[in-house]
Amino acid sequence: MSKALVVARRFRKHSERGAASAEYAVTMVAACGFAGILIALLKSSAMMSLLKAIINFALKAAGVDGVQI
Repeated sequence: MSKALVVARRFRKHSERGAASAEYAVTMVAACGFAGILIALLKSSAMMSLLKAIINFALKAAGVDGVQI
C-alpha cells in the first residue's frame, strides 16, 4: 500500500469523527420542531372539532350511541 493512501485513510477517519453525533443532533432538532408544529395544530379549535367528529363517527359505527365528546 502506498504511503499516500495510508495518509489519506488516516485523514478520512479523523475528519469524520463526530459525524454521526452531528447527524443525530440535526435529526433531533428537526423532530422537536415537527412535534411543536403538530402540537400547535392539534390544539387549534378546528383540529379539536375534527378529532371529536372522527371519534364520534367511530363510536356510532361501533354501535355506541349517546356518547358525545
